[in-house]
Amino acid sequence: MNTFLLLGAVALAGMLIGLLRFLGKPLAEEISTGFETKIENLLPVHSQHLPQLRQSLASADTRYVRRNTSEEVEHMWREERRQIVARFLRGVAADFARTEQFAKAVASLTPNLSRRNQVFRTWRRLRFRVSYRLLSGCVAVGRPVFIGPLIHLTNLIANLSADAENAMEQLELPEENN
Repeated sequence: MNTFLLLGAVALAGMLIGLLRFLGKPLAEEISTGFETKIENLLPVHSQHLPQLRQSLASADTRYVRRNTSEEVEHMWREERRQIVARFLRGVAADFARTEQFAKAVASLTPNLSRRNQVFRTWRRLRFRVSYRLLSGCVAVGRPVFIGPLIHLTNLIANLSADAENAMEQLELPEENN
């Protein structure tokens, strides 16, 4: 009995480690992001469209389409919305990759970067990747998408961007009066 329990615990631990490694792998958007020299090109752009996406995902629209159209039109409408959300997610992943590149560039200039900040950035990166992959999987299989997880992803990007901007401000030296 103890042997089976031990083997089960080892197998479970191995599966959890494998799952975390899979979910923590860099996203395709992170890998394909080239080195950018202009800071303006590293700022998030797609995340700004969340209010429009929120409006298009409104449940009132769903009720209206369900009541006033045929099943075929409703299916086409849902598929179109699914594609819009999938494109938005890819854009948000690209935003994250660019913002992460920006944060890394700023961190490389910071003379006393704390271990705590590095661990926190790694934790945020893992949370984004896991959330992104789970949400992308739901969208890919056609499950309804709620706005909450999309807000979570865009908030992670906004927080990363704000942290990088704060670090940049700390790098600036006060002007000396002559």
